[in-house]
Amino acid sequence: MATRPSTLGEDLLDLTLDACIPEPLTANDRTLWDMWRAGGPAEPNMWAGLDRSGRYLWVRAAAVHRIHAPDKPAGTVYHLDGRYITDLDAFFCAIGEAINGPGGWFGGDLFWLHENAATGDGGATPGFRLVWHHCEVARTHLVSGYDRTSWTPAVTFGDLVRYLTDDGVQLELR
Repeated sequence: MATRPSTLGEDLLDLTLDACIPEPLTANDRTLWDMWRAGGPAEPNMWAGLDRSGRYLWVRAAAVHRIHAPDKPAGTVYHLDGRYITDLDAFFCAIGEAINGPGGWFGGDLFWLHENAATGDGGATPGFRLVWHHCEVARTHLVSGYDRTSWTPAVTFGDLVRYLTDDGVQLELR
């Protein structure tokens, strides 16, 4: 970091930061981050109208603003609203919200999904029951192919069902 007297006033300094910023925010991202800074989402599915890059950013913001609280008791039933699950990031938005409320986080990739479902510390005691409503939306959209964002094979609906059940989640598809 460097400083110099500012041209905007004699009592001001200009700062030059020398930091690695992987990706600058776009103008559209500012409203999302401003909402998080103001206390986060106040109601369910606020992420649903975002495009894919917006949902990706939402999951990252949820991780940054995650509230570390004890897992809810064993036997708790969670309801996943599947109406908007059209890609993997939408799944992480929806499951985070199902378990931890609006803006909640329950992982942003398969590693964290496994860690939270199998070992806890994500808001739900392992072995919990998850009722996935409107699962047909994800079944239709999360299909085999190539994920152009991650440059890997796409995670399918069947993959998610298998990962969750292998980790002891009692999954009910509706």
